[in-house]
Amino acid sequence: MNAALVGKSALVTGAGIRLGRAIAIALAEAGADVAVHYRSSAAPAEETAAAIRRLGRRAVTLAADLADAAQCEKLAGDAMTALGGLDVLVHSAANFHRASLRETDAALWDDAMHVNARAGMLLAREAAPTLAERQGRIVLISDLLATRPERNYVAHATSKAAVEGLVRALAVELAPHVRVNGVAPGTVLVPEGTPEATAARWARQAPLQRNGDPSDVAAAVLFFCTGPDFVTGQILCVDGGKSLT
Repeated sequence: MNAALVGKSALVTGAGIRLGRAIAIALAEAGADVAVHYRSSAAPAEETAAAIRRLGRRAVTLAADLADAAQCEKLAGDAMTALGGLDVLVHSAANFHRASLRETDAALWDDAMHVNARAGMLLAREAAPTLAERQGRIVLISDLLATRPERNYVAHATSKAAVEGLVRALAVELAPHVRVNGVAPGTVLVPEGTPEATAARWARQAPLQRNGDPSDVAAAVLFFCTGPDFVTGQILCVDGGKSLT
C-alpha cells in the first residue's frame, strides 16, 4: 500500500465503468477512500464501491449529470461531505461523440464541452478551498485526439484540447497549494464490437506494438497523486508512443 494515500479521500468521476473504475480501485489500493461518481451506471458504480470496501476503504456512490452545472457543483460538495473532505480530484468521466462536422450541431458540441471540459473546471472550483488546505492533487483525463485529431471527432477532440488547456490554467491558478496534471491515453480500451483486425492495426501504429490497458492509465494517475510535489501543469501521454509517430 502506498502510504501517501492512507487516510486520504478522492473523488473520481465516471468511476462505475472503464477507465474511471480502474482509477478508483487503484487509488483505493493505495489507501484512499473514494467517492464513486456515475451518471446512469448505478449498478456498476455499486460494484466498484463494493470492490473498494473489500480493500478496507470507505466508498460512497454519487449520481450526477456532469452536463448540468448545478449537479457538478453539488457533486463536489456531496463528496466532501460524505468523506469528510477531499485530497484528490480525478475527472475521468467523458462522452465520446463520433460525428462529422456536418453532424456536429450546437447540442452535440455543448454536450462534449460541458461534460469533458467544463465539468472539470466546476468541480475544481468547488473543491479548491479544501484541496488547497490539504495540499491536494487534481488529475484531468485528456485524450490523444486532443493533439492528434482524426476525422469525425471534431467536438470530442476540441473538448479534450480544452481539458489540456484547463490543466495548465488550473496549475497556475491553484499554485502553490494544489498540483494539477493530466493524463492523455491513447488506445487503452478497444470499443466493444471492434474487429480484431482493426484492434491489431491500432496496436501496430504504436511503437510499443500493443494497445494499452486501463491499468496503464490508473498507474499514471496514481503517479500524479502520490509522486513528487514539484510537478504541476503537465500532460503525461499514456499511448505506447503513438504520439511520437
